[in-house]
Amino acid sequence: MTPRQAKILEYVILEYMETAQAVGSVAMANKYGINVSPATIRNEMSNLINQGFLSKEHFSSGRIPTIVGFRYYIENLLFEEQLNYLEEMEIKEKLHAVRFQKEKILRSAVESLAKSLKYTAIALASDSIYYAGISEILDYPEFEDISTLRNIMSVIENYDILESIFEKGNKFEGGVKILMGEETGFASFNSCSIAYSGFRIHRGEQGYLAVIGPFRMDYKKVLPYLRYTVEVLEEATSGW
Repeated sequence: MTPRQAKILEYVILEYMETAQAVGSVAMANKYGINVSPATIRNEMSNLINQGFLSKEHFSSGRIPTIVGFRYYIENLLFEEQLNYLEEMEIKEKLHAVRFQKEKILRSAVESLAKSLKYTAIALASDSIYYAGISEILDYPEFEDISTLRNIMSVIENYDILESIFEKGNKFEGGVKILMGEETGFASFNSCSIAYSGFRIHRGEQGYLAVIGPFRMDYKKVLPYLRYTVEVLEEATSGW
């Protein structure tokens, strides 16, 4: 991929993350100030389609990122937003306050993630599932259809299915893994992206902490938040 193609892919993804709409060359040139003509952008978009990074919607002239495109963006173009001091302290205070009680600390972890990120958060541990933020994903057009939401809930409430999903995945730096759509192996999650990480608490008990949202979730915020929450979760329960 050339530097110009990488920049165009980044802009397409940023625009798609903001609007959930296919991205056209003229609109992108105007908004992002790319110093080439819309025709050149269209040619480069065609190259990105041929390489599998973008796809063309049949009912519009715009392009949308593919799973391959999103993964390239996450692994090569993404700059994470680091948590500020107040955000870190809020997570620490919430989890340390209930560090001796497994159920409460896991509930606190998922509630904190869901509230801060505006996505659904899940913790899986010892035949138990804890989740929060189901209502958060209702704000995204990808989940407006009630049958889609029902299918997602059927997975979220099934321990065995969740465990099988979490055992897959491409490792991302810091121990966080990301699965998108069909990579999960379940049609119910075809419109979803899952970022998750394993953890160990209270005498080495293992589990998973995850964030579920649309493909276009705000990865630059999700990844550091999830990573830091797992770190605090393990630190707070170490030795107990």
